[in-house]
Amino acid sequence: MAANPVRHCVLPPMVRHNVTIRNARPITHELSLDREGFTLIQRKVSCVSERDPNVLQDRYLKEMVPFIQSYFNASWVVARRKSILVRGASGRSRSDGEPIVWAHLDFTPVAGPMLAALVDQSEGVPTRPYSRLIIAQTWHALSPPPQDFPLAFCDGASVRDTDSVVVNYRFFDTTTKLSVMHFNPAQRWYYFPDMAADEFILFKGYDSEVSCNAKAAHAAFDNRRAYPNAKPRESIEGRFFVYYA
Repeated sequence: MAANPVRHCVLPPMVRHNVTIRNARPITHELSLDREGFTLIQRKVSCVSERDPNVLQDRYLKEMVPFIQSYFNASWVVARRKSILVRGASGRSRSDGEPIVWAHLDFTPVAGPMLAALVDQSEGVPTRPYSRLIIAQTWHALSPPPQDFPLAFCDGASVRDTDSVVVNYRFFDTTTKLSVMHFNPAQRWYYFPDMAADEFILFKGYDSEVSCNAKAAHAAFDNRRAYPNAKPRESIEGRFFVYYA
């Protein structure tokens, strides 16, 4: 995994490493959001074939917000339309950028609650006290398998506190902080090959319950050595702020 240009992020010097990325499908039923930080969900969204990116974003939110609230048994869920990203969508009228191929965590312990408060404000959601906040992230493949740049995840149990460095990041109209990963041979990386329309990856970006805050670092990677004829990846991803009263 290596660096690629990102308009709104000042990255530290990057070094390329060879990393073994394992097939996570055989261990899907063993994965825990509180331990590894990611899992595979069997659920189809009806908007996968939608070509208009604005309609796609609206329909995706409409379908996913109630599912996320039910899945986490949460008191309420807030999602920002701008945080629904469409990547590598060459056949659509707009794309939010190429797949990110450097390993990172989207939210630091300090930035998670701050960004949640800003999203509440931007969405006109009244500020309410809460006992727990989870930032849940989703990743759907829009293109058929195999994808050329699938998404890989690091087992949160294999990540040490010293495995990352915090950098400033411009997320739309908000300056926040994320963590860029250092290479550590003890890290265990996984991916789900041949992602289809009736499944998606659910992972944690942040959890205020410290004992459950698995560090689900992730990055796209070039899988064309294994699949020379892989199709260009198109994907949609979301960030959902999950609250408990």
